[in-house]
Amino acid sequence: MSKSTKVSNPNAKGGSGFLWAILAVVVIAAVVIGYIVISGQGKKTEHLAEREYVNVGFEGDYSDNAMTLRAENAGADAEVVDLYEDYSCPYCSTLALETDEQMKNAVEAGDLVVNIRTLNFLDRGNTDGHSTKAAAAIAAVAESGDTDLYWNYRSALMEEQEDIFNKWSNEDFADAAQAIGAGDDVVEAIRSGAHQEDAVAMTTANAEKLQAETGEVSSPRVVQDGQDVQVDDINQWIDAVLQS
Repeated sequence: MSKSTKVSNPNAKGGSGFLWAILAVVVIAAVVIGYIVISGQGKKTEHLAEREYVNVGFEGDYSDNAMTLRAENAGADAEVVDLYEDYSCPYCSTLALETDEQMKNAVEAGDLVVNIRTLNFLDRGNTDGHSTKAAAAIAAVAESGDTDLYWNYRSALMEEQEDIFNKWSNEDFADAAQAIGAGDDVVEAIRSGAHQEDAVAMTTANAEKLQAETGEVSSPRVVQDGQDVQVDDINQWIDAVLQS
């Protein structure tokens, strides 16, 4: 009687191990990719922790769709203006870079009161656009009642505008606030988009106010007593207002 010999597929014995090896490689790759993405996310904003933190000598009141900057010593004769700005507007970024220090000094001296009114008209109706996301983030910061944080966060968004425009998600806006020193509740409010609807309502109201008073919506604009401050160069608006 002859013995039969079973011939096995040489690849079958290690087939299961081979599949597990492939799965392990896929899992490791996913972990590595996730780490790279998360690390890259943090690197977008981590440099903001190195910014000089400015402490201001005035208080901020977030109401009537504006952040009002007023010093305790501001009297009835202080000049009051509405400053309209859009976080997607390069001219607004330039104006902030050129005049924020002078504006800060004038407010601290009690000579000037500024209602900063955020717009989002450059989103062209896209309520998920950069201007609206920034407006929602700044609203969360403003509602915290921390005027120093507001001043520094707004400054960062304006100064970084060229690099972050249409590139940041709510995660990035939240990470930026955290890097600058915002508390966990503010950071989470930005990350979750909790103030998205508030931002739309605020920017819409500000656009309607500007339209009603001046006949058009654009930025940056400085309005006093319902009229544009008349200057040849908008960077000179503070001098013009204080000398009027």
